Parts: sequence; structure tokens; C-alpha cells
Amino acid sequence: MDKIALVLAVIAGIIFSCTCCHINDNQEKNIIEITSIEPAGNYYGAYLAGRVAHIRHDFNISADYYMKAVEKMPSDTPIINQLYIMLTSQGRIDEAVKYADLAIKNKDKSPFIYTIKSVYEAKHENYQQAIEFADKCDNNFARNLLNPVTKSWFYAGLGQYENAIKALEPLLKDSALHNIYLFNAGAISDYLKKNQEADKYYSMLTNVRGAALSKFPLQVLSNFYLRNSNQEKLNIIKSLAEDQNSYSTQKIIEDINLSSSDISPIITSPLVGLSDSLFGIAAILKNQPDVEEISILFASLAIYANPNYDAPKLLIGNILDSKELYKEANYYYQQIKPEQYNYNIAQFQIAKNLLAMEQFEKAEPILRNLLNYQPGAEVYLSLGEIMRNYKRYKDASIYYQKALDLFPEPINEQRWAILLALGSVYESMGDFDKAEKILRQALSINNNFMVKNYLGYSLLKNRKNIEEAFQLIVDAYTQAPDEGSIIDSLGWALYQIGLYEKAIFYLEKASDASPSEAVIYDHLGDAYWDMGRKYEAVYQWNHAIKLKDSSNELNKETVLQKINNGKEKHVPIKIDQKKFEKIFSSIKE
Repeated sequence: MDKIALVLAVIAGIIFSCTCCHINDNQEKNIIEITSIEPAGNYYGAYLAGRVAHIRHDFNISADYYMKAVEKMPSDTPIINQLYIMLTSQGRIDEAVKYADLAIKNKDKSPFIYTIKSVYEAKHENYQQAIEFADKCDNNFARNLLNPVTKSWFYAGLGQYENAIKALEPLLKDSALHNIYLFNAGAISDYLKKNQEADKYYSMLTNVRGAALSKFPLQVLSNFYLRNSNQEKLNIIKSLAEDQNSYSTQKIIEDINLSSSDISPIITSPLVGLSDSLFGIAAILKNQPDVEEISILFASLAIYANPNYDAPKLLIGNILDSKELYKEANYYYQQIKPEQYNYNIAQFQIAKNLLAMEQFEKAEPILRNLLNYQPGAEVYLSLGEIMRNYKRYKDASIYYQKALDLFPEPINEQRWAILLALGSVYESMGDFDKAEKILRQALSINNNFMVKNYLGYSLLKNRKNIEEAFQLIVDAYTQAPDEGSIIDSLGWALYQIGLYEKAIFYLEKASDASPSEAVIYDHLGDAYWDMGRKYEAVYQWNHAIKLKDSSNELNKETVLQKINNGKEKHVPIKIDQKKFEKIFSSIKE
């Protein structure tokens, strides 16, 4: 797929050539001030309000303001070119078409206009008009991939079987696209009730060496062979599904095991096949850098063509996850219904996003419900994380152990992160001997800076193997010198051995790297106090208690006592001076 991905990346630049706007922080502040006075009193105010909403990722609200602005702007304003793309990305295709028509009058040369128009016409069963608009999109991307997969379904809508198969032929020029040709040719034959031809194409598809079919083709093929009572072919599909070993393919296997021929076809309309073709393009784009927006556009068109198709909703959610737009991602995940193949996957993503938003009470029942299906390590780990945040460490250890049991090999690369989580809860339970044993086991699997840092920090906190503890923390720092929690550990270690001035240097650096971590400011306050900088210490402690403590280490009552009464003079931990100097000299600042 690499060659096609390159073509798609090039076309993305064409589509968005007129739509990019860059606004810095000061400009945003000015816009917010203006719009708070007159957000939509005239077209300028509406435009600025739209820009603010755009910056805040409120794209539907942004599009609404832009439409208000366009009503009063000149008909050739460049914002129209931005508006039809924004509306499409939000799934508002019927509205987008109006502005696509205006953009055509403005001589907008984006090929995406005709893609929107062709899908719009197909949605309204105007397949001949859809073909005509597709033909106007004339570039390498359209000729080699987009038009073959979309026009073939438009011809299928007209009942023109030979033209539909012929439309797919450009895909045969590239060996990477042969499977797309075979699946679509089979699916069109299936839809038009040409069972012999469908079997021919589907058989060729399953006989491709190393073929790894995605969920929808597996679902369509199993549906076809169930309806035609072909157990031999069903066994092949079942084997391909079992190789993937996921929630959704498990559902396909369950359907095959029912062995019922009394089921309805999946492809009941050309729009079902068109939707999957558009999703396929979106899926290719999703894995390419800097073109996620185009991926969302094609996925939105896929949903428009077939609102019941769950895969493009999952894809858009995944992209929004990667941008940390968790609430927006969950909007798409929540549209996936319990009877659909990706439901459990979507539910887990919802729970994960709720955890990221620290909405633990909403995430927990979703995760517990997933235990009734095929619980993977991530479900157990997520429940463990919830229990850890509730300070229910015993329960957390049970879930982490269940996750660990899914990776039984002694030296399994995936075990180290679970062991780190498990070790952390045993330490929180006060069982440091067990925690140390588990953490050392994690370190033996992966020499990761996170494991080194946690083990070193824990040893130091328990005043055990001080030189080794310091060495581990310094090693972690040399691996990740910009990581706030690692810098904090180094500063805190220097504080513990009485090097307060050096400690302050690193703790201040840590606060710059991770300005929202409460425990860093608590450590910095301690260091200031023991250097005699008491007003600054109290200021830092006050700052610490106002922040959320993601480490679960901060004791707010103790910090409040320090604010009110100060703290006792620190008694440094003894360390071998020569060993310390040798270890510390390895740091290159």
C-alpha cells in the first residue's frame, strides 16, 4: 500500500492548500476578547467566533458561525473553500454540498469537491450523476484508486454489472491493490446475485498467500457462504478470523458456528459497498503522517453513505484519541451499537478516554461489563488503574496480577510494564520487600528508565541500598533528561543526601518540565525551606495542594501542616562520597 499512500499524501496537500490558517496565542486572546463583546453581530464577529471555536476543536459550532459569516460576506470569499471541508469532516454532507457548489463557482480546484458531490448523488440514488461528478475528479489518485472503487458501486446501483467490473480494472495495475479488486468484484457480484462469479472472486481472495483480510471482508464472505451453505469455504474464513484473535473476529466465528443459511445479505445496497470503499481509503490515510484530517473526511463520507457501518466511526475516534480529544472521540464510539462487531472495542476506548479525563466512576462499570466477554490485559490494567486511584491497592494488585497471568513466559517483553504497575501498588500497601522483588523482575526484562526511576526512588524512600538507588536514578535521568518525573527524582535524591542547592536546580527544572505535578512543588518547597528560603517554600507548598496529584504520593494534610507550622530540619541520608561523585559525574549538563 505504500505507493498508494504516497499518492494520497500528495493529494492531501492539494485538498487543503486553501484551508490552512495559523493563529498564535496572542491572536487567539484578541479574538476571544472581540467575540465576547460581539460574537456574531456582523460577518466579521461571526467569522472570529468561528475561528475561536475552530481553535478549541468545537468544529460543529465553528461551522455554524462560519455559515453565518458567509451569509453576509462576498460570494467569492475564501472561507467557503474551508467551510465545505469542515462540514464534511463533521458528517454534515447535505450542508457541505451547498458550499461545494459555491466553491466551484469560485474556481476552487480541490478535487475533493467532486468526491463530495458524487457521494451525495449516490446517497440519493442518482448514480448516473454520481458517475459524471466522479469523472470530473481527474488526477492520479482518482484514476488509480478513488474512481475505480466508487464508480464500480455507482454502476452496480444502475444494475450495469459488466461496467461495474470494468471500472475496477485500474486496480490491477498495482499488485498492492489486487485484494481490493477481488473483494469489490466479489461483493458487486454478490449484490447483483451473480453467485458463481462472487464465489470465483471470493475464492481467489482467500487463496492469496499471506492474505490478512480485515473485518468487513471476513464478515461479507462468511455471510455469503452461510447463505450458500458452503461449509468448506466457511472453515477457511473461520481460520482467517481465528488468526486475528480479537473481539470483533470472535463475533464472526460465532456467526459461522451457527451455520444458519436463513440470514439476510450484508450488502443490501450499493451504498454499503461504497461506504466500505471510502472507509478503506480513510484507513490507508490514517497511518500516514500529517493527513489525518483527510482520513476523517473520507471516514465521514463512509458514514454518510452507510450510517450503520461501525468501522469508520471507530477510525475517527482513534484519530481524535491521538489528538487527546477524548470527549469528541467518545461521541463517535457511543454511536456503535451492541449488536455491531466493533462494540466491545468501542466500549473499551470509551472507558480508556474516561480514565484519561479522570472520570473513574463512569469508566469502571464499562470495564466490568467487558469482563463478561473476552477480557484482555488492557481491561485488567485499566481496572487496576481505577483501583489504584481509589487507593484500593489490594484490589488493584489482583487486577494487575490477572493481566500478568495473560503473559506467562518468564521473559515476555510485555510483562515489564505490568510488573512495574504491580510493584507500585505493593509499595503503596507498605510491602516494600515484595515490591522490590517485582520491580527487579521488571528491570531484568527491560532496562527501561521508568523502571530504573521507580526502583531507585523506592529504594531511596525506604533508605535501602543508597548508592545503588542513586545510580538507578542517574541512569534514568541520562536516558530521559527532559522527563519531569525523572528530573524530580534526581532533585529529590540530591535533597535526601543533603545537597540542597543542587537539588533546587533540578527540582526547579522539573517544575518547568511538568508544571502540573503536585509532588514536584512539595519537594521544591522542602528544599527551599532547608536552604532558609522559607517564604518561597510556603508558596510552593500552597501551589502543591491546589494541583491534582497523579502520583498518589502527596499527603495534603502533611503539606498543610508544613504551611502552618513549617517543617523540622532535614536529616540527610549518608552516602559514600566517592561513589556519589563518580555516579554524579556521569551527568553531562
